[in-house]
Amino acid sequence: MTIAQLAKQLGLAPSQVSKMETGKQKIAAELLPAWCEAVGITLAEVYGAENLHHFAQIPFPPLVARLYAKLPQEFRRHIHRVIESSYQLWKGRQ
Repeated sequence: MTIAQLAKQLGLAPSQVSKMETGKQKIAAELLPAWCEAVGITLAEVYGAENLHHFAQIPFPPLVARLYAKLPQEFRRHIHRVIESSYQLWKGRQ
């Protein structure tokens, strides 16, 4: 994905995205989930090892935990996105 494509998807100017990528400008916390979605990563990956991320610490029942552990990384990312989106929706109703 090019800077121009990412900028268009996020509704930003390419120069803003460039500054964020180089660290000259911080990425706003509200923008980070959309940025992650656009580039195909999870917030867990941004903040470090997924197994240490609080979303990965959800206490699944043993069977669900075993099934989750067998999923390919791509499916785990989707689950994390759903959890993140659900939390944001719930938070917006508070």
